[in-house]
Amino acid sequence: MLFRIPRLYDSHTHFLATGEFASGLRLEEINSRQALQNIARTNPGYYRRHWLLGFGWDERKWPADEQPHKNLLDEVFPDIPVFFARMDGHSCWLNSLALQEMNLTSETGILTEKDHLRAWDQLPGFTKEQERTHILQACRTFNKAGFTHVRDMSCTESLWNMLCEVADAGDLTLAIEENFTSHDMNDFEAMLNLAKYARQNERPLLRAKGIKVFYDGSLGSETALLSKPYNGIRGGNQGRVLWDIADIENIMKQTWAAGLEFSVHAIGDEASHHIVQTARKISAQGAVGRLNMEHAQVLRPETIQMMKPLHVRCHLQPCHWLSDRVWLQDKLKELYPYAFPWEALRAAQIPISFGCDSPVEPSSFWRNKIALDESPNFRIRKFTGDLTVAHAHPDKSFADSYTIIEDGVVKEINFNGRPLSLE
Repeated sequence: MLFRIPRLYDSHTHFLATGEFASGLRLEEINSRQALQNIARTNPGYYRRHWLLGFGWDERKWPADEQPHKNLLDEVFPDIPVFFARMDGHSCWLNSLALQEMNLTSETGILTEKDHLRAWDQLPGFTKEQERTHILQACRTFNKAGFTHVRDMSCTESLWNMLCEVADAGDLTLAIEENFTSHDMNDFEAMLNLAKYARQNERPLLRAKGIKVFYDGSLGSETALLSKPYNGIRGGNQGRVLWDIADIENIMKQTWAAGLEFSVHAIGDEASHHIVQTARKISAQGAVGRLNMEHAQVLRPETIQMMKPLHVRCHLQPCHWLSDRVWLQDKLKELYPYAFPWEALRAAQIPISFGCDSPVEPSSFWRNKIALDESPNFRIRKFTGDLTVAHAHPDKSFADSYTIIEDGVVKEINFNGRPLSLE
């Protein structure tokens, strides 16, 4: 099967992390103390300054009597701070030295959700040379997968400035949209000002879009906010929220007043319902702006109907179904019919874009196609829309390009009138 996709778009990525982890320490196969001891400590690509970083551990691969804990890291890495991010990007595993340098406390060394994000923000910055290297590696990673357009959800001031340098040097091989993450009210004003500054300093291949927040967690960790309890290990647990909804209302208004987009990580059905209700409330008061629902993995029908009057787009990652399907039905039970609602959104004429959440999942148009093809066999409503439209950047004026993919193999990429190397 051959696809020719204009402006092939990965609509939800973590751009710099994609470049960093492509050449960094991968932990998917690390599942014991012995495996930790075999890590090549001398590889400079594994470090931020003197900190050892890794990505991809999954406690489900570890023996029940030897789970990830700071004591394990202390034994193997007693002399350097260690920061290992979990495979879903919602938790991290630190040793005692790392906790000490960050002035944090944890009995286990495992930090989740907001604590994890705050710890991530405290990591030493990359050198300018490292940051430029990771940007170029990210461009190669996305290009190799066929993508010419990406939407990044994790921009910082240093990343924006380096992207401008790379763009001015003519080295960008992607059209990039950037969003700036606010974790709480303490940093919102700074992030808003940064987004406004970036909007005034865009480049032809580099755009600033707005503010992004995490409202809930993930289904895998049972921290996404549901309207009914998980069928999980913690009886009665329905997940949790990371913001007070009154603060969300406040910053949504301010973001829209600045002419910027407001993007919300909301995975559980109740989390999405809260956000849509809030957007409806302030829209009725005269506030107008673009709302982006990130992930929206579980949506009730009434929430989808409430979206209709809003300027809303849902950014979905079908590939997450491939990872979640082994436990999804059991975990969600009666909410399962509302999971991965791409067809319900299409039928309601809510605009959607597909992405991959790289580096949490590999950036791959074809994996999304496989997920859409296979998921109806597991009671997920079949997507009857046009996959090439959902995976194309909606703005035809933003860098003309096309990609040809045949049977999962990228055959050709043309970007701004010139072919790109597939190496």
